Formats: sequence, C-alpha cells, structure tokens
Amino acid sequence: MPVRSLVHCHLPSAGLGNQLFPLLKAAVFARINDLPLAVTNYRQVRIGPYLRRERSKRNYNNNFKFQQPVWQQAFDKWPLSVRYRTCTLVEEAALRAEPGAGDKRTVYRFSKIPHWSNYFGELRDHRRLAIAALMEMIRPEILARLERLPPPQVGIHIRMGDFRKLSPGENFSKVGTVRTPEEYFVGIIRQIRLAAGEDIPVSIFSDGRRQELGRVFELPRVELVKGNPDIIDMLLLSRSKIIVTSAGSTFGYWAGFLSEAPIIMHPDHIHQPIRVAGEHSRLYEVPLDEAAFAAIKASYSTSL
Repeated sequence: MPVRSLVHCHLPSAGLGNQLFPLLKAAVFARINDLPLAVTNYRQVRIGPYLRRERSKRNYNNNFKFQQPVWQQAFDKWPLSVRYRTCTLVEEAALRAEPGAGDKRTVYRFSKIPHWSNYFGELRDHRRLAIAALMEMIRPEILARLERLPPPQVGIHIRMGDFRKLSPGENFSKVGTVRTPEEYFVGIIRQIRLAAGEDIPVSIFSDGRRQELGRVFELPRVELVKGNPDIIDMLLLSRSKIIVTSAGSTFGYWAGFLSEAPIIMHPDHIHQPIRVAGEHSRLYEVPLDEAAFAAIKASYSTSL
C-alpha cells in the first residue's frame, strides 16, 4: 500500500497561545487538502511556573482529543519515523490547496512560532476554518464546562508570570516580554465605563495573583476569574463583549482572534491586526476615540 501524505504538527515548548499557531496552521492546511493530521509533543513538563510561583502552572494536558497517555504518545512516533524516511518533507507550507497533495508522499510539518511582527499572517484569511478546527479538537467535557460559565461583559487579560516589570525610564514601545503598566488597564476600564454609561462589571484573566494587581481591584465591580484550565479561560475571554489584551501576550491575542467582539490593544504594541480589516481590529487609544466609543456603545445597546 502506498504511503499517503500527512500533516504533522510538532508542538513547540511554549505557552498555550504560542502552541496554537503551528497547531491551527497544521489543522487548516490538513482541512484544505483533505489530509490526516498527527500532533506530537503535547505532553510537556514546565518547571518555570513552579519556580516563579505563578498562579497558572500552564498544564495543558487533557484539553484536546489528540492528547493520549505518555506511552501512547511515544508509540505514535514510530509510524511518523517511517514516513520521514520514505516521504518528502515540506516545512511550514503555505495555507493553500496543493494539487494532488494526498498522492505526493509528503510530510507537511508545522512547528514554528511566527514572528511577533505578524503573528496571525495567513491564518487571518482562514479564521472561520481555524476556529472550527480548534473547537472540533477540544474535548467535549471542556466545552461542556465552558457552557456553564456566564460570558464576561468586559474581559481583560493581564499577563504577569514570566513577563518582567517595566524599568524606570524604559520606553515601553521598544521592549518585549514586559508587563503592560497597570495604569493602562485602570484607564481603559474607566474609559469603557464612560462609553457604556455605567459601571459595567469587569472580569480579569491573569496568571498573577490578586495582591499583585492591587490598583485594578480598587475599582468597583472588578473580579478575578480563577479556577479554570487555561483553555477555558481563553475561550471564556473570547466570549466577552469587549476584550482588552496585554501587550505582547499571545494568550489574549488568541481570545481576540476567536471572538467577534471589539478588541482594545495597547497602541505601542500593534504591529498587524489580529483579525482582517473591518472587524474591530484597532480600538486602542486612551482616551478612546469616537470610533471606539461607537463600537462600545453598540455592544451595550441592549440592557445588561
């Protein structure tokens, strides 16, 4: 029997947001070309979150249907090794139909995290297909648990963890993996409430602890979402009426990609839009401009 072409995603040793880039590129390519998809390296041990005493330990086991026990993951590598010896390897293929892809005896491998200057790249043009692929890969019990949670009104992701604090005198627009200043989130909450005309409730999604986010919680009707796996938090954040992201954190960016809601991003760290033009991809100024005010008012045009 001839060896059929295959799409292989080797997940990078990274956080959930960064893992989703190669995973969904592989899934989209597989769907476009009607090819089977194999995923490896999905069981990873992360020491950093324990050493840094982070609230989230970034354990992504048992979130997806393709995740198997450790022994099964090791066993599944054998047929892949055969294919790699007998097939042509194509790395990071473009997301398009390949004529006769199934008969080319080719392994299409996806494993790379894209450059920060254009995270979503080709995925923007295949957003609906990527969302459908992701939801199909998630275990039913995860989705059932998500459905029991009320969607947030305003969802704000505040990245802490392995992001460092901004140093005195440092230009925030010139650095990466740095925490977005807390004053920014305080100002955003006030501006959103001004646009909405009331103190609408705010849900904070963070890998930090409440005591690390003191100023945000001095505002009324602000609560920390906790007790969920990271995948549920990402999907729940995506269901917010308004999404506010942390600069440089792909966790929040993915929530925006999966959502239909307006996204507010820090103006110093917008390089390319998360979604295609015309889908609230650039509501980011503080104070918010007229277009942002209009979008927020439209989101709250009905009674809360």
